[in-house]
Amino acid sequence: MKMDRRSVLKAIPAVAGGALANPRLTFGVAPTLRIEPSRQTPFCPLDEIQLHGAGTGTIVVEDAAGHAYVRESAKDPLVFNVAGALGVHTASVLDASGAVLASLPFQVDCQTEIREESGVYQGLLTDILWTMMDWNQEAPVNVIRYKDRVYQLFVNWIFDHTLTLKGMKYYWPNLKDAVDFFAETQREDGMIWENCYPCTPEANYFDWKFGYDDFVRKIEGGFRQLRRAPVESHVEQHYIEALYYTWKATGDDEWTKAKLDGAIKALRFATRDPYRWSKKYQLMHRGFTIDTWDYTSDDQQKIGSDCVFVVYLGKSEFGVFYGDNTNLAAAARRLAEMLTHVGRSTEAAEFVALADTIQERLDKLAWNGEFYTHWIAENPEYKPDVGVDMTKQVSLSNAYSINRGISHEKCVAILKTYQRIRREMPPGSPGEFYGIYPPFFKDFASNQPGLVWEYVNGGVLSCVAGELARGAFEHGFEEYGADILRRQKAIADRYRGYLPVTLRGSGVETPQRTFQKLDLRNVANADVGAGAPGVPGWVGDDGHDLRELPTGAQEFQGIPFDVIPPAENGHRACLGLSESNGYTQKASLPVHAKAASVYLLHAASEAGGAFGTFTMRYADGMSHSESIESRKNIGSWWEPSDSKYAREGPRVRDRLRLAWQKSSHGLPAFGVYAAGFENPYPEREIAALEYSAAVGGVKWMVLAATLCSAPVFFAPYDDLSSGIPDGWNAAVAYALLEGLAGVEDNGAAFSRTRIAPRWESAGVRTAEVTVKYPASGGYCRYRYSNDATLNRISLEFTGTGKQFELRVLLPKERQPATATLDGRAIQVSTETVEQSRYAVLQVDGIGVHRLVLDL
Repeated sequence: MKMDRRSVLKAIPAVAGGALANPRLTFGVAPTLRIEPSRQTPFCPLDEIQLHGAGTGTIVVEDAAGHAYVRESAKDPLVFNVAGALGVHTASVLDASGAVLASLPFQVDCQTEIREESGVYQGLLTDILWTMMDWNQEAPVNVIRYKDRVYQLFVNWIFDHTLTLKGMKYYWPNLKDAVDFFAETQREDGMIWENCYPCTPEANYFDWKFGYDDFVRKIEGGFRQLRRAPVESHVEQHYIEALYYTWKATGDDEWTKAKLDGAIKALRFATRDPYRWSKKYQLMHRGFTIDTWDYTSDDQQKIGSDCVFVVYLGKSEFGVFYGDNTNLAAAARRLAEMLTHVGRSTEAAEFVALADTIQERLDKLAWNGEFYTHWIAENPEYKPDVGVDMTKQVSLSNAYSINRGISHEKCVAILKTYQRIRREMPPGSPGEFYGIYPPFFKDFASNQPGLVWEYVNGGVLSCVAGELARGAFEHGFEEYGADILRRQKAIADRYRGYLPVTLRGSGVETPQRTFQKLDLRNVANADVGAGAPGVPGWVGDDGHDLRELPTGAQEFQGIPFDVIPPAENGHRACLGLSESNGYTQKASLPVHAKAASVYLLHAASEAGGAFGTFTMRYADGMSHSESIESRKNIGSWWEPSDSKYAREGPRVRDRLRLAWQKSSHGLPAFGVYAAGFENPYPEREIAALEYSAAVGGVKWMVLAATLCSAPVFFAPYDDLSSGIPDGWNAAVAYALLEGLAGVEDNGAAFSRTRIAPRWESAGVRTAEVTVKYPASGGYCRYRYSNDATLNRISLEFTGTGKQFELRVLLPKERQPATATLDGRAIQVSTETVEQSRYAVLQVDGIGVHRLVLDL
């Protein structure tokens, strides 16, 4: 009886590292197989293996899917490179009849990574992975429990989840949950909820503000709340995008089929709902916001509600924001691709037509020849005073639109626009990747942080840099794309291997100001050291104090202070406020001067809580008070810290800074703080500064006070801004992997793969790239070499797919003279994108392939 390999494997257990043989099956002595190098860890695709001990017969090596990628006459050793599907591979020796003489299993696996000679780009990929995994400082995923199922999401907003998914799909195995959750909760008319948060059954802010027209619902017995900001018009598009990326990464056609009816319903909703669809322009519309953001302008918040997230039909001003529409066109094309893939081509045609129609209408309305105009009001009489010419503003969705299927000519124009912004951007800007440029100087101040050159209103965004780089690589601006990524690496290096999404968009100048130092000698009652008879020591902590604090005229954080030398004032060197014995509960310091702000040099006895009240008493009898609270305007003297290493800004809003610290005798540092307090009535004369202790034994220690003629200002430690989840930096990962490294999934689970290495643009001569979907095991791996001495480019590659489209970027003014594939001479064609030239060919078949281009 003839027995094939699978019959033998069912009958005989495999012995790891040794021969799988049975003399009764082969009527002879079975060979003993072994592999070099011997290892306990899995082999990677492209690794070279030596198979020893085969003897005679035929050697067949199969991947985990049962596909043979090596079939050769036995030799000792047989040298081959690993290829094919990940998992357990098997090397078998067959006799002339095809019976298995011996088999040896070995494990194959890989992970997404880049290795290249400069170290810049592989380091950046590591930094982005760290950022995506660590930005929420708790876990790389959030969880939602619904109907006895626990769902994992990168972020519990479908918008943020999708943008993070762009990079995390290459690292994380569980991707379906987010789509499952938002599909399961889809509103009856097709609307997709934006987010889901814990709540209680009682009515809350969002019940109050979103309660009209069914924009909020309670689930899970009232302990979870589904919300949709009424102003948002991008949610359905991002849901489709998440579905699309998840299908690509998992390759699960059956799961995808089950989601398509809901996806169709979602896009039809987006083109019919009056909050989303403009009857006038037959395009998507929204209230007046900054690009795709969820808060309206200040003047629009006055129309019926002070909530930044709401709009009202018939009351709010609506207009066409181009980004909603390029996103809709992209979503329609993605949906059409999925429908076609599962055999629903008739329905796919509807969405192809929708995409084309939307694109045509939008181009006529919003394309100005260089970029898309930000927002076009439906009401021609609505002309808000925003402090900038809105027709000249370039907003972030221009960079995103480059990767949404708009024409090559428009992509080139947008790329040139960003290059122009780089030439003219303000001094101190970290890059041309603005949320909007120039920013709104008026009418967008009420939403936090509400500052110009911060957040989306003129902040510089690394996610925009990623989208711009991705488009640059695709449209003939490869060197610009590589330069963008190098600059992102430099930013990550400044932030200790972490890449923040949002940076301040312009340098900050120290304001002109004058200071008036105040004398605390008459109200001081405590020592900074051990104390003296009748004078309590520093916070009463025996043996630990601030006796080494510099005294006299000092400057801390740019603020001058007069610090009392203890010996010159009977050891009364500071004002100690507390209900504890020896301190005072209240004190008043005469001032009789005007000021825009007041700075205190002070510290608290412990880390948390409230420590007192600080009051500006005016000469006209009025007053202004602030509570002295930990981490708001005071900090603990023991192990002091401030915002210097924090991941959130904006730094220009700092009101508390570490002024002085010192470590001694191996103990933690001791220190004091400079804190700024705004005077809301700078035109009024301040008669006195009053200090009042909090109840309990906590101590508030004030060492100095200074008046200032300008509002509170501390020079920023860095250019960190805030407001956006740092997981959005997934865009930089996809620019690296799909743009510079050039690995793109043209099918699903890399069933068809495009490999377009663009290392020439980065000056990198050798690189090794692996791109993998853990959700399916689909992958592509290649080794690239550009030997300038030999004028030769070599590309060795493999993957789970059977079809590969190769597009190799060539050195300038070079073209292939000869080419070989797997040792056979071939013809390759060339294509030109702008000034860039690519060698192009199609390769079919599993296994390891080797392309050599002699230039």
